This record gives sequence, C-alpha cells and structure tokens, in this order.
Amino acid sequence: MPKRITPERRDDILDAALALLGEGGLAAVTTTALARRASCSKDTLYTLFENREAILAALVQRQADALNASLQPGAGDPTQALVQAGAQLLSLLTSPESLSINRAALADSSGTLSAILIAQGRDRSAPKIVSIIEKLRANGTIVVNDMQDAYQGFYGLLVGDLQIRALHGALSPLPDALECQARSRRAVQRFVTLFASDGLPLT
Repeated sequence: MPKRITPERRDDILDAALALLGEGGLAAVTTTALARRASCSKDTLYTLFENREAILAALVQRQADALNASLQPGAGDPTQALVQAGAQLLSLLTSPESLSINRAALADSSGTLSAILIAQGRDRSAPKIVSIIEKLRANGTIVVNDMQDAYQGFYGLLVGDLQIRALHGALSPLPDALECQARSRRAVQRFVTLFASDGLPLT
C-alpha cells in the first residue's frame, strides 16, 4: 500500500518548486531538480501532480486560496471590507513569492505560466472584490453600471505602479502590512469619491 502523502509534505514540495522558480525561472523547475530539492522521488511527484504545469497551477492556486479566503464579503460594512480586501491583495502582489512567480511568467515565452496566473489568480479573486463593490452600489455609496469598469478603477487606484516597481526591483523595502492597509484605505476613499452617489456616475 503506497505511503500517504500529507498536506504538509505537499506544501514542502510546492515550497521547493517556488525556491527553484525564484532561483532560475521556469526552466529550473524540472522533475529531477524538484525531486532533489524536495528530497522525494519522481514517483511521489507524479502521484501528486500530472506534469509540470500541474505543479505550477498548484503553486499559484495555493496563493490564490489564501487570498480568496480573506476576501469573503460577509455582512459587515462593505467599505471596510473593501479596505481589508485591498490590503490583502496588495500584500499578495508585492510578496516575494508572488514576485518570483510573476517574473517567471514574464520570462516564459510560451505563455503557459501567465495563463495559469490569470486563471488561478486574477479570475478567481476579481469576482470576490466585485461582489464587495456591488454591496457599495446596493447601499447607495456609489453609482455605477459597469462593474468591471468599477473594479478596474479600484484596482488602478490601489496598485498604481507599485507591482511594476516591485517586479523590477525598484521598490525597497517591500510594503509591510501597515503600509498595505494605509494604501488600501486611501484607494477606497478615492474610489468612493470618484464613483460617489452625489456625483456624475461613470458608466
């Protein structure tokens, strides 16, 4: 009977994949290198993951899961919920782990990792933020017809050029939790002003 692979062991393997990705980009993440780094057999890797793309998808999904768990709109004040969601998103986008994954994706001419990032990351987290923005519309805080336009407006106010500077190593130190919180609060204040119910609605 095959030995059970624990969630902790799976995380160890994903941590090893992330380390390889940061050191040598996508080309460094081979089954041979990963088995050596994670001190496991290739059989163990193939038991957990069908191929390299599955490993990369699991790596991105693990980050997305942590973010999405914090993006539940709940029943509280949607303005504060949006502040918290923005802070969590900023923290993820500028984390060393996320930067390693994004740098590798930008260097991958095949577009494989970029597609995984979009599908497992942005396409899963954006709807949760949109659902918070919809609550602001429902309670009359903002007036907007196009929710994607509203989301893009908030994202631009929140992130600006922060991620680009971080990706190019021009942001040091990286923002801590307090800075992410403060930046998110400013972004929400500007967003509400931009889409204010007593102003000109943007559609």
